[in-house]
Amino acid sequence: MTSLVSRLPRPATERGRDALGAGALAVVIALIGLVENGLDELVSVDMLAALVACAALAWRRAFPLVVLVVCAALVGTSTLVTGDVATAVIPMWVALYTAVSRAPQIPAGLALGALAVVFVGGVLAIGPERAAADSVVVSAGIWMALVTAVGIAMNLYRRTVAQERERARQAEETREAVARGRVAEERLRIARELHDAVGHHVAVMNVQAGVAEALLDSDPAHASEALERVQEAGARVLEELPVMLRVLRQGEEDTRPTAGLALLDELVAQARDAGLEVTVEAHDVPDDLPSATDHAAYRIVQEALANARRYGEGAASVAIASDGGILAVEVRNAVDEANTGAQGTGFGLVGMAERAVAAGGTVAAGREGDEFVVRAALPARRGAEA
Repeated sequence: MTSLVSRLPRPATERGRDALGAGALAVVIALIGLVENGLDELVSVDMLAALVACAALAWRRAFPLVVLVVCAALVGTSTLVTGDVATAVIPMWVALYTAVSRAPQIPAGLALGALAVVFVGGVLAIGPERAAADSVVVSAGIWMALVTAVGIAMNLYRRTVAQERERARQAEETREAVARGRVAEERLRIARELHDAVGHHVAVMNVQAGVAEALLDSDPAHASEALERVQEAGARVLEELPVMLRVLRQGEEDTRPTAGLALLDELVAQARDAGLEVTVEAHDVPDDLPSATDHAAYRIVQEALANARRYGEGAASVAIASDGGILAVEVRNAVDEANTGAQGTGFGLVGMAERAVAAGGTVAAGREGDEFVVRAALPARRGAEA
């Protein structure tokens, strides 16, 4: 028996399941009528109305309100013709439950109102005194109320479940958006670090390699010095990259001391080795700068000197001073008009701005007359605002 049931075709859609259910209900109603009243009952108005109402149930979930109206009309017609409670009230209860549990609230309310009118009309057609004494009529009213209550409860349940699913979906989208944002921020941070650290050393290597090539035949000693600087810059790159790779692979914060103004002399020396004349003025710079400020100031000077070397006339000035809790950083260089049309990646200026903001400060960069000026204002102590 179990194997036979398992081989029966199963409908793949709601329409198919509704059609099977409607057919089964029609068979049950027909058998009850046949047992109670014989073959004549199968062709009566009451039975025909009930069977048509059962057929309409095949579309109860597709068109719940339409099916309810059809069933109610059949109940009303049968009651008026026979003067008795229509058998079609049974499929109408099914249609009522479906409409109340699935249809929007306002249309379902209108349908309930119309159904109440039909019920009152049926009672009047039967006769109020007879209807009150007829247990079938009373039962029909009670069942109608129960079906309505269950349908309303199911409607509220479905709405609650749908709202919870929607909230869960929105929460998941929010989590995904936050995760994507964090990934994007991390990519920007990595790109900024690569640009500031590795890019600077590679630029030095490029300049010194060019110097070595130019002096290789005429001045081997100076060419050898230039190649040594290339080697030193390459070693710096090899020191920086493993730190970044370790952070990427393990998700750990770098515990090594970050580059700061303590390395400013070394940075200036590298710029001078690359052919840039640099003058430095530093006044009242605290030794206990916030780490974010210290690192941001160093990177801003580094990027400004790199730009001065690329697009300037070969000279730059650096001024750093602390006043009123603010660390002021200024880098100036004369603009080489021959390079005014040169296009960079744009990462450097963006990186300076991001570092300044992260440290709680500001930065501005732009041309002033014949010079390009970078100015940064950073908090010189924790809690200060730039």
